[in-house]
Formats: sequence, C-alpha cells, structure tokens
Amino acid sequence: MSEDWRENYAYAVGLQAVIYGYPAVKNLNMRFGMVEKPVGATDTPLSQWFHLRRPADATDTTHGSVSNDFLYSVGWFDVRKEPLVISVPDSGKRYLGVQFMEWYSDIFAYLGTRATGGAAGSYLLVSADWQGETPPGIAGVIRAPTPTGAIIQRVGFLGDRTNLKPVHTMQDASDMRPLSKWLTRDASPSTDRQVLDPADRADPMAFFVNLNRAMTENPPPAKDRPILSLMRSVGLGPGQSDDLSKLDAGTRKGLERALRDGLKLIAQVSVSGGETKFVNRWAYNQTSWGRTGESDDFLTRAATQSFSGFLEHQIEEVVKLRAHFDANGELLDGSTGRYVLHFNRDQIPEAKAFWSVTVYNTNYDLHPNPLNRFSFGSHDKGLKFDKNGGVTFYLQADAPTRQFQSNWLPIPKAPFNLFLRAYLPGEALIRQSYVPPAVSKVD
Repeated sequence: MSEDWRENYAYAVGLQAVIYGYPAVKNLNMRFGMVEKPVGATDTPLSQWFHLRRPADATDTTHGSVSNDFLYSVGWFDVRKEPLVISVPDSGKRYLGVQFMEWYSDIFAYLGTRATGGAAGSYLLVSADWQGETPPGIAGVIRAPTPTGAIIQRVGFLGDRTNLKPVHTMQDASDMRPLSKWLTRDASPSTDRQVLDPADRADPMAFFVNLNRAMTENPPPAKDRPILSLMRSVGLGPGQSDDLSKLDAGTRKGLERALRDGLKLIAQVSVSGGETKFVNRWAYNQTSWGRTGESDDFLTRAATQSFSGFLEHQIEEVVKLRAHFDANGELLDGSTGRYVLHFNRDQIPEAKAFWSVTVYNTNYDLHPNPLNRFSFGSHDKGLKFDKNGGVTFYLQADAPTRQFQSNWLPIPKAPFNLFLRAYLPGEALIRQSYVPPAVSKVD
C-alpha cells in the first residue's frame, strides 16, 4: 500500500478495468494490424471478407490459438453507417461455420452447418437500434450488440488438406458487402480502412488510452453501469478522454501498477485454466464461453476467452479441452522428454464434423516443424488407428522411429500446450462427462 490514497484507489479500480477491458484493447490492436497497417497474413478493408488461401502455420503469430483445420476468412464489420449483407453458400458435407463477435469478445450469432443447416442464404447484419425495412431476398436479420466487431468464417477439409480448390470455391461463393451495394449488385471492393489507431506502446498508459478509445467507439451494455462508474472515477471508460497526462501523479502510478499486475493475473488464469472442470489434467472450456460477458464473468472473458484465444466458440458449435500439464501435473515441455497421447476406442471424441489435437507454444501460436504438421485428427486420412479402434499420438520434438512416424505430432523443444477440439460435439462433450486420456511422459 502506498501512503497516497489516490494511488491505492486507482490501483484497485485499475485492476478491475484491466480485467473488464482487456478484450476491447486486444481487438483494437488486432483490427489495426489487419486493416489500417497490416502486419500479418490478413490485409483487408472494413466490411469485406479477406480469404486466407492456405491453412494457418507457424508464420501466423496472432497469439490467438489459431487452428489449421480450416481455411479462414476474416471480416471486421462496422454497421454505424448502414447494415451489411453476409451471404453464405450451400456447404454440403463440408463443415462451414460463420461466427459473429461483438467488440468485447462474446459471440452473438452463427451461420453455417449447425446454425442454419448448411443452406445458402443472405443475412442482414444491423446495429442494435436499426429500424429499417428488410428487403426481399434476406433470410434473416442479425442485430450486433456493438457497432463494430469481427466475423470469422471457417471452411473445413474433407480428408485432404492439400486439395484446396473446393475450399477456395466455397470461399469465393461467400460475400460481405454494405446493404446499398447488395441492393444494386455493386461488387466493387471496399476501400474503407479508417480505424482507431493504438497508442504508442512506449507510453506506460497506452493500454488505458486504447481502452478509452475502444470503449467510446463501442459502448458497453447498460447492465455494466456499476463497473463503468468505478472506472469513470479514475478517468477510464466510454466517453472519457484519451489524454491521461491530465490525471494526478498518484492515479497514474496506481494505474501503471494495476496494468502490470492485471496482465500477469490474466496470463496466470489462462495457464491454470481458471474456474473450469479438469479431467486427467485437461481443462474443459468454460460452458459459458462466447457468453461470458453476458453472464458477468469478466475474468474468464479476459483470460481464456480472449487472452489465449480469439472468437472462442459457444459449446453447441465446438467443445475444447486444453492441456498445459502431463499426467503427473508437470508442465508440458518438449525440452525435457517425449510424450504419448493414447485414445482407447471408447475415448474417441464424438463429433459430427471432426475432432483434432493441435500443438501450441507459450504464445498460443503454432510452432515450426519439419512436417509442417500442427494438428492431427479424424478428418486426416493419414491418421492411423490401431487394431482395437484406438489411436496414439507421439508428441516429441525429434522424429520417432519409422513405425511411429505416421502419428507423429511434433512439439517444440520448449514448453507447449495442446488443444483438443470437437466440432459439432456429442452430448458427452457438451455435458463434460467425456473423459479424455492424460498426456503421458515417456522419458
């Protein structure tokens, strides 16, 4: 405790502000890095699909646990001026999921295989207060809780990750454009790249500057007024100035301390799994994922929903289990030995679409390896099952002996973690009664 009450108070409130506002700040930086000054694979104007034409790999350093089980399409929407029309093709037997995220990382709508039966259709995305008429040819209206946000489309493979042509065909049949262009069949590309700029990272208050900017653009829901009132008392939140140099010295010092400790807390919760069910050292995703803001679980929203991911799914679409630890409770670390993950026949995850296991480094990115194999699962023809119907993954940095190379899933010679995903999961996964095998260290 400081002798300055202002510093102590700002620290206490600042911790809550970091937890509450982390997703808003992360999304501000991610959007800027994809739209105005692209730094990764995604380079797109607002309100338009950007189709990634290859599966994700180790060059994609978004720190968001990106999957390489799909081809992604990304769009950042802004419905302040007018609605957008999102059109999807018929998906047939191929998995298609279109996921809508409001600014604070909750999911508010889906289209695709599960949500709309895989049928083709055009849907109108509107602001929360839109009062216009729905034009003919629109299959449904989706209201966005915040005026800006992100949309992710995932198109799955059917046993061959190298045959990208049919996936590209589905991407090309997808469309996102302003309503005015859709009505006039204007297919000209968007040129709008005007988004909020992040503050200079050298500024120790940059996080809070970005917080004020993002929350002013995307006001939180009315139910969150109590925490917003607290934040406002130290100059933070929607409608507050982004010039924090005018705050008194004690308040600034308290906020700087809160930022350091708050980010450490979020990272700690992410690694530990937070308040979730653990089975054989695997952490189930929280059943409220994609709805954590709605249920006022702001710590989970900041940590496992946002810090270690991006656009986390609701459990009806996918169930995820994450492992940071082996069967003995030790952190997974490829520099200390090899591991095996064996599924008995009755442990094979039930998924109507597919299931897979993916390896991530401590930044929640894919890591480079000689096979360019980052995940392996039921939709891969090369995965070999044993004579009893089970399957074993060999998790090691160096190549195993020849007889085990077919199911080799390379890991870094460093700490790592695993994601077990089940798309369109069975009831046992949704109810969290499914028991996965532990990750066993072999030397």
